[in-house]
Amino acid sequence: MARLFLRCRSVTNENHLDPDVDWLVRGDDGTDVEGHVPLSALAEVIETHARWADDPDNVVLFVPTDDVLALTCEVPGRNTNQIRRAVPYAVEEFVADDIDTMHVACAELRRGEPVHALIAAREKVHEWLSDVSASGAAPGYMTADALALASADDSVVALIDGDRVLLRAGSQIASVDRPNLVTALEMLRTGLGEQASLHVVNGRLSDAEFRGSGFAADEVAHVGLDHSLLGYLASEFEAGEGINLLQGDFAVRRRPRGVWARWRPVAAAAGVWLAIGLGFLFAQGIWANHQAGKLRGQAEALYREIYQVERVVGNPADRMRRQLGQTPLAAPGFHDLMGRLGVGLGEIVGRHEVRRLQYSARRGLDAELVVDDDAVLERLGAVLREQGLNMEVLSTDSAQAGGRIGARVRVTLPE
Repeated sequence: MARLFLRCRSVTNENHLDPDVDWLVRGDDGTDVEGHVPLSALAEVIETHARWADDPDNVVLFVPTDDVLALTCEVPGRNTNQIRRAVPYAVEEFVADDIDTMHVACAELRRGEPVHALIAAREKVHEWLSDVSASGAAPGYMTADALALASADDSVVALIDGDRVLLRAGSQIASVDRPNLVTALEMLRTGLGEQASLHVVNGRLSDAEFRGSGFAADEVAHVGLDHSLLGYLASEFEAGEGINLLQGDFAVRRRPRGVWARWRPVAAAAGVWLAIGLGFLFAQGIWANHQAGKLRGQAEALYREIYQVERVVGNPADRMRRQLGQTPLAAPGFHDLMGRLGVGLGEIVGRHEVRRLQYSARRGLDAELVVDDDAVLERLGAVLREQGLNMEVLSTDSAQAGGRIGARVRVTLPE
């Protein structure tokens, strides 16, 4: 897979309006095409060499280590979610600015292990992304340039870049000017064990720097470059060994790949048709319910007109059949009786609890309830009678927790 590597340079007084960018396109075969342009000319480079740079999986952005703070600290938490939420508060004391103006990104979190984090100003991260995105590239990985160097915990890598030096020792990174290199190396050497090493890339230490570094002669190795400095960073870069700043509010939405990518349009279309179908069924249900209510109202009006009554209790069609000496179409079974009991319980006021249900086609539906008082049972009976049902209290028991009443009731059709 071809990849575009970009490296933003530190802004100086001379280039603050149009900062410099190093770019490198590494092809599938490992060949490199690279250059160095002002940010304003990056769009032309991408149009010529990397039209696929709108895919975040193909773009890596290195930002100046001078603008990023790397920290390692202990953060308590029972799980990774708790640890992640606590990290900003744990690093707040190391940051001079308001922590709310800073963006904190973490390496993979593991409970009981130190947390490695990168901290940068939110405004700065937004600026880097905006500048590169305006040129037609969509970075999927952003990290400090020094963190691209490959370094074990017992070794230091010093990459000489003109009058600046990038340093990495495990999770520690720094960018120092050449006069301060000796001090930085001495501090790093003090924190390493006996078996330590220093790799100096793209240059050599002077005699004074070597003597003050704290490293012995057999601990220092000088490494030359076979290609450009950005080419070296691209070759050394391993995503799993760094920390991606594009987390949280700056997380990147990546394109689906593989089988899901091919079937995603089909799934989207199926989802639309499913939503349309469900909407149609929902509308049908509302219309059917409206029509049923309308027909019931007409049946009740006819019943009142024929039998000269004010109220119709229960199903008017069944009651009319009984008045005419006919049998109702079908006696309600367990589900019907249970549904009506549920409706009745939902309409009454007062706490209640259903402990047990037992149904018999001959006896009806028996329910064991726990209620606050007898008034709840009376209200339930009244509501069920309005539905055309009888409720008989078979037994009561006041020996319930909290002074509540246990009752066994039977719900049946009128004889």
